Amino acid sequence: MFFQRYKFTSYTEQREKRFKIIRVAFIVFLLFILYQLINSYIIAAYRIQADTMQPTFSSGDMIITAPFYSSQKDIERGTLVTVEPIERPHQNFFEKTVQKIVAFFTFQLVNPFAANQPSQAKPFIRRVVGIPGDTIYMEDFVLHIKTKNGGHFLTEFEVTENDYNVKSENLPENWDTSLPFSGAYPEITLKEGEYFVLCDNRIASSDSRLWGPLQAATQIKGRILMRYWPFSRIAFF
Repeated sequence: MFFQRYKFTSYTEQREKRFKIIRVAFIVFLLFILYQLINSYIIAAYRIQADTMQPTFSSGDMIITAPFYSSQKDIERGTLVTVEPIERPHQNFFEKTVQKIVAFFTFQLVNPFAANQPSQAKPFIRRVVGIPGDTIYMEDFVLHIKTKNGGHFLTEFEVTENDYNVKSENLPENWDTSLPFSGAYPEITLKEGEYFVLCDNRIASSDSRLWGPLQAATQIKGRILMRYWPFSRIAFF
């Protein structure tokens, strides 16, 4: 009798433990699915991996972005946006799945395939400086803009309501000013749906000086909402 009672109690405890494990696993699975849905359609978190947007963002900063839901995007001048990479590298199903799981459990801090992914693997962060109808040119790393209804050129800082600073350096003497990152850009007029985006660090990486104007409907994906890490530099945009 004692042996039978002991066996019955032991089996019950084991069954309860199994149920607890299944419940925990089910909750984690639901949280993972919820995370993927939120990350894909509502907000997404990214870790800045370069200094292309200094002094606004630095490498290691964590930001939250939100997608544009309509192809007819009304993007304000000075807005920080995510730009779809020009050529997205291929990832197989296994790599995509493992990367999403690791990102979920490490809060985007760990990417197991980072060594095999070029910088184009994540969206670029850029600032919209020129909007449709603008006539623009660049001199000494500063964009000069004549708005659609404007009569003369003003600097980018005079025509935007968003305060920001840019980082640039003096170029070597006799530098070829026709190069993409020389601080100069020829005069053009932006067509309907075209936006001119730039790095805040004007000497660091590629932007519309190299790509040309971007199409809002296909190449500008979302906007930056906030920086949440480091906590000492939390900011909303």
